[in-house]
Amino acid sequence: MKTALVHFNHSSDKNLTTWADMRTSKWKPNYGDMLVCAAILREVALGDTVRLSFGNLLTQSVDRALIRGSTYLHNNMDFDAVNKTLDSIDAPLAIVGLGAQNPTQDVTFLDQNEGAKGFVARLNERSKSISVRGDFTAAVLDRLGASNIRVTGCPSLFYTLKCPQISLPERLSTKKCALGVSLHSGLSDNIFCVAPKEARRAHVDAILYGIGECAKLSLFEQGVMTEFKVADEKLPMIERMEAASAVIKNIAGEKELAPQDLVRHMVSVKSIEEWLSLAAELDAIIGFRFHGNMVALLQGKPCYYLVYDSRITEFCDLYKLPYQDVRDGWKDPVKIMIEHDWDAANTAIQVCHAELKEFYQENGYNTVI
Repeated sequence: MKTALVHFNHSSDKNLTTWADMRTSKWKPNYGDMLVCAAILREVALGDTVRLSFGNLLTQSVDRALIRGSTYLHNNMDFDAVNKTLDSIDAPLAIVGLGAQNPTQDVTFLDQNEGAKGFVARLNERSKSISVRGDFTAAVLDRLGASNIRVTGCPSLFYTLKCPQISLPERLSTKKCALGVSLHSGLSDNIFCVAPKEARRAHVDAILYGIGECAKLSLFEQGVMTEFKVADEKLPMIERMEAASAVIKNIAGEKELAPQDLVRHMVSVKSIEEWLSLAAELDAIIGFRFHGNMVALLQGKPCYYLVYDSRITEFCDLYKLPYQDVRDGWKDPVKIMIEHDWDAANTAIQVCHAELKEFYQENGYNTVI
């Protein structure tokens, strides 16, 4: 059996999901996409495969097509290119983890988008079910005419092939705690952010909190070049300090932060396995990146989100995770994580785990999760 892998953009080396040095490579990897691709490929048993990007045509025969879900449902998406690719595939389709993207949770925002309706019509016709990231996406799809929707969350949450069980480390409530902060200092006024100024400024509060309250602080860059340069030990220190100054200026933290604060704590990873290994050493991760915080959940550790768009809010609501809007005043994330109902979160994650298994099975994929 041959499977077309549609819009999979991962890379690997010696059985590791890894990527090239961002500073020297023309291709700039999306770390979260890497995790999603790797998770799907671990979760289902596949024979021969061929990879196909949106906008290209499949020129060989396949038995089925598995589409990596992402935030495709937005008004900037080139649905003509997407639908052209799907029409070239003469086989059943299955999309896993489809998401809608809007700064706010306005379910009507694609009502007049004919390309989106055509995309959904193709999924309806050629899929047994559609796997979506959460209730907001499900509501948007329903308005676009979708049928048989399964709310599975993101397949990346089951990268380990097990259902995560979150518990509070004893050290979290002490000054000995080790905290990670997932950064996204490059946020701007676009479909991915409703309040970029407040989101960038919230980075200052998160970094200061980590410096002041924790024995160990790891600031995780995730594909923003200036952040990457701060962490890059191959660069001369003066260049790293200059990059740190640029990040601090962008988040309006010149009065509170010094470049050495970032140089001392910035962390970069070049593989999924390294990312998970570093997360295992921490007691919790807070911050701005969905997958940047998820690596804590994959290690059974708590996380706390600072949200600024529909996508992250949708995930937090689905998994019953603690979060706050970046436009709200700063709140103590450790206190909130300690007081949070993690039994409810674990139950919600178990429901998504079961739904994802059902989705794979009803679309003809043997799963090992």
